[in-house]
Parts: sequence; structure tokens; C-alpha cells
Amino acid sequence: MEVNPAFPPSGDWGVAEIRVGANSSDTLTFKVSPAQGKAWVGFFGCDRRGLLVGLFACPNPEDLLVVTGPEAYLVRASRPHELNELPVHPITTAGRPEGTDLLVVGSFTDLAAIDAVGLLWVTEGLFLDDLELATGPPGKVYVQGSLHSIPSAPRVLTIDAATGNVIAGV
Repeated sequence: MEVNPAFPPSGDWGVAEIRVGANSSDTLTFKVSPAQGKAWVGFFGCDRRGLLVGLFACPNPEDLLVVTGPEAYLVRASRPHELNELPVHPITTAGRPEGTDLLVVGSFTDLAAIDAVGLLWVTEGLFLDDLELATGPPGKVYVQGSLHSIPSAPRVLTIDAATGNVIAGV
């Protein structure tokens, strides 16, 4: 994969172009050459105002997560036209919890997990605000955030990596 590839002098990439969110003034541009299938160039409109933007490797090496700030898209490198938007918005955090085979993506309040098959689970309303990934013993997902509108120390929740259920900290 090549991020911000040089624009070809001819103006023609010579490969398929995937355009998402074309009305944005900021664009994440990258070229993908999958192990199987044809190369393509992605142009994803972004909003970086305090949100996460970038490309993330998924547990399945054929998949890639494109994060544009407001949205995150799960894309199969060999089938880029079949991208799937994750149901978590806007994107503020992403990481690979230790001892799991997951890529976890979060908003201010919710969390989604991607495994080798695709979207595994989505939580709703874990916090009122400020969700962040936290650290803990391997094998589970740990998050912290605000449970009340009155400022206080963040609350840490433990999430079962297989189901997305809160198993501690409630």
C-alpha cells in the first residue's frame, strides 16, 4: 500500500478509483495493490477536526480499515467497491487490544470490534462522553470514559472480547 502516491503526470491512474465523501476539502489518498485482484486508488474525504484519520491493518490481512474522522469503512483489498461503513460515529480512537485478535474502533460513547471475518460486535452507550481505550490484562478490551455530566475521574470498563458485553466496572 502506498499513502499519498504521486499524481501521475498523464492525469490517469490507469487503475480503478474509489471515491468516498468527495465533497470534503481534505482527502486521504492511497494506492492498494492486493495479493489477488487488481490495484486501485482510494480517495476518501476526511474531517480531521479532533477526530481520527488514517489507515489501519485488520486481523484479516485482506481487509483494511479506512478512518475519515466522521466515518470508518471496512474494505476488502481485492473488492474495494464492497466497502462497509461501521455503525460507530465519529471515530476518536482505534487500537489492537493486547491478547486479542481484534481491531477496536471507538467514538465518544460507543465501540466496535473487527475480527478476521469482519465486524464482530458493536456496543452502544458505554459512556456519556470521552471514550478512550485503556490497558489491562491481555485477552479483554478495556475502555474508560465519563459516565456523568459532572466532571469526575474516568470510569474503566472491561469488555468481553468475544461478545462485546461489559463484564466488569458497571
